[in-house]
Amino acid sequence: MKKLIPFVSLCLLLAACQTAPTSTPQIAPPSPAPVITVDRFWPADGIFAAKGRTSSWTGFRAKNVERRTLFAQQKAQDQDGIVFVGDSITEGWHTLAQDFAGLGVKVVNRGIGGDTTPNLLYRLEDDVLSLHPRALVVMIGTNDLGEHTTPADIAANLGVMLDRIRALYPRIPIAWCLVMPRKGDDTYPDRIRELNARIFAIAAGDHHVVVCDTFSALALPDGTSKPEDFVPDRLHLNPAGYAVWRSVLLPIVSDWDLGSK
Repeated sequence: MKKLIPFVSLCLLLAACQTAPTSTPQIAPPSPAPVITVDRFWPADGIFAAKGRTSSWTGFRAKNVERRTLFAQQKAQDQDGIVFVGDSITEGWHTLAQDFAGLGVKVVNRGIGGDTTPNLLYRLEDDVLSLHPRALVVMIGTNDLGEHTTPADIAANLGVMLDRIRALYPRIPIAWCLVMPRKGDDTYPDRIRELNARIFAIAAGDHHVVVCDTFSALALPDGTSKPEDFVPDRLHLNPAGYAVWRSVLLPIVSDWDLGSK
């Protein structure tokens, strides 16, 4: 029995020397990186190379993304048509295609609610010129006035826009619509008249631009908008107002005979 003592002692010594297993500490997985949404429809530095400002409407940037995403999706199918360019008054012409179905050419709506001339200049290449348009119908400027951009600065932006159009399409016809009357502060009638006079001056220098008088037929004698042609805000057209716009525009675009080209 004495011979067993060293063996037992050795076993106890070895057992004492073994380290009890330790549990592996649980390391929390790294938090996912925050998703950074890049607005590819907006200047990275937020600066537009134009006079005046973009819309101060809080919903404008989301509206811009919504509409321009749709435009990008429809780019292939919207080639080679007559392109309507503008703000909410253009965007809201929901019967546009059927109202001009007799032209024999597709009609494309590139209006964005709240738009002003700085953003229109920024998106002109992607949304309009890349469509290889047969003709353009332009209606822009009332929101610039709403942002208190001067008629002279708005007209300067419009002049730049025309230069960019002509650099790619020297002879496509353009119907330039006058800024429509609106109800609001008492300065609107005079500022709209001044801007429209400047639009006439811009058009006079280009034989392929025709001014469409979308002011006179919709204005009261005091220069504000006719209530029967506008929704209660007296800025946006109702169906009767769109019928008036069509009535003054149709003779111009019909004379272009675009369906035969």
